Amino acid sequence: MSLGVRKPYFDGKFYDRSENQLRKYLTTTVEKELNTEQTSNHVRAVILPHAGYVFSAQTAIKTLLRAAEGNYSKILVIAPSHRIPFKGIALAEFDTYRTPLGDIPVDMDSVATIEGTGNDYIEYMSDAHEQEHSLEVQLPLLQHFFKDFELIPIINGLINEASARHIAMSLKDWWREDVLWVISSDFTHYGRSFNYLPFHKNIKENLRKLDLSAVQLIIDRDLHGFCEYLDKTGATICGCGAIQILLAVLELADRESKNAAELVYYTTSGNLTSNYSQCVSYAGITFFDQELET
Repeated sequence: MSLGVRKPYFDGKFYDRSENQLRKYLTTTVEKELNTEQTSNHVRAVILPHAGYVFSAQTAIKTLLRAAEGNYSKILVIAPSHRIPFKGIALAEFDTYRTPLGDIPVDMDSVATIEGTGNDYIEYMSDAHEQEHSLEVQLPLLQHFFKDFELIPIINGLINEASARHIAMSLKDWWREDVLWVISSDFTHYGRSFNYLPFHKNIKENLRKLDLSAVQLIIDRDLHGFCEYLDKTGATICGCGAIQILLAVLELADRESKNAAELVYYTTSGNLTSNYSQCVSYAGITFFDQELET
């Protein structure tokens, strides 16, 4: 049974509550980034940050511009839980997700089919969606770029390499040309308030080195290497579980077609505030079809 509408909770906090002001902001920001190099490749997935728009919208928009010409009937979003701890992934019984820009219909058939795979790591947990910003902040951006799509919203909890592979088996059928995958993740959260201080000098340079090491493993589609990186560094990549699921799906997809990836943009909140003692990193990455050599 559907719970109806999942109403916006973070409008006026992470992005503008006014429809007119939000549309104006997105239109203006997109226009500033139209010189972003376009691609002729068909984008299948993106990794986007989920901070307040003042910090992360530039990265997200530069990345989404690469997919803007795509024709997607569905958008599958995997976003991490910041509020409720659980293992695996959580589906919701909402049939609509609302933002100041309007309502997005949920593909309830796909949601039910995913739940019906009998996967122990998949369950309905609408509470995990209700007050979670990491999925919500993506929605106005997606509404601005794409029209008439159905949403497949997923919140992930604790994920490891084994559970990522298990979940991927239940999601692989949605790795299709008409489905855009959106992985919601910020990168390193550095500072005392995040309880993560792996270095104290040359913070900007060391952050970049730390983040780009993770980015390279993601671009290489190296699930095992990425998991080892997380264990070794303790890196505070909040969407690491969602990224692991994507990499596991890509392992399965690469058996049929070759997928390539590219870092579109990288920045940090410190670049905006000049405060690197408390700093969050943002990376925009695209995954696209690449013809196999014959």
